[in-house]
Amino acid sequence: MARSTVRLLVLIAATLLTSVATAAQKSYDRQLAAPAGGHLRFHTQVGSVTVVGHSARDVTIHADLQGPRSFLDRLHISARQSASGVRISAHLAHGSWFHWFDFGLHHRVRFTVEVPRDYPVELRTSGGSLEVQDLNAPVRAWTSGGRVRMQDITGRVKAHTSGGNVEANQLNGPIQLSSSGGSIHITNSTGTLELHTAGGNIRIRNVDGRIHAVTSGGDISAALRSNHGISLRSGGGDITLLLPLSTHASLDAKTGGGSVSSEFPFSTTQIVSGSHLQGTIGGGGAPISLYSGGGDIRIRPEN
Repeated sequence: MARSTVRLLVLIAATLLTSVATAAQKSYDRQLAAPAGGHLRFHTQVGSVTVVGHSARDVTIHADLQGPRSFLDRLHISARQSASGVRISAHLAHGSWFHWFDFGLHHRVRFTVEVPRDYPVELRTSGGSLEVQDLNAPVRAWTSGGRVRMQDITGRVKAHTSGGNVEANQLNGPIQLSSSGGSIHITNSTGTLELHTAGGNIRIRNVDGRIHAVTSGGDISAALRSNHGISLRSGGGDITLLLPLSTHASLDAKTGGGSVSSEFPFSTTQIVSGSHLQGTIGGGGAPISLYSGGGDIRIRPEN
């Protein structure tokens, strides 16, 4: 039994050393026409993806690939055009059970795709980061663990990562961003905003629109241009809300373990205590609902 185990370990080590010795690099390039009215759909099992809008009516695909030769030989990339647009896929063909050791070695897969600015985009990767910028079209993006970054997009955005952080800047349209554990940071954006993270912090800066943000345990910090309806909820972190001094609102702020404080003058108050504050600001307006399971809540005028 022991001798068989030793043989197996030697075989595994030899396989790993062979993979390292045969590490390689290669690239993939393709260009497809993209008439108006189409969309991009890109699904990959590996690698990070960056999509950039441009003025040309084509989709240009470039990939930088690096890793053991056995890994690169099994990675198949396809791109095709249809009446609905362009579809790109990248998947790993099944091999012997030794191919699983490829993932213990260094490999890198990076896709860069240029699309017409009016092309809706759908992206999915099983582990790498996702980045989209310079589009006037809807975006849907999912990754099983990498970072998500959205920049300069006009149109509906829905993005999710199972573990990384989410960053967004200069979005205009309904926005849904979520992470199973990372932080979310959004700035300089307009439109209805829905943010969800299972544990990270949420930071919102210079945003104008109805806001709903939830974290299971992190802090929430929001500096907003106006009040169109605000709901901020944390399972245990602190909540800080900054608004213009001219804000009109109906406020309900409550914490299960910390304290609630406000620097705004109240028109009327219904409940005033160390952990619960309810009343109207500026004669009343859109509702502001703030709740923390245990952190402090602070409401202040924006400087």
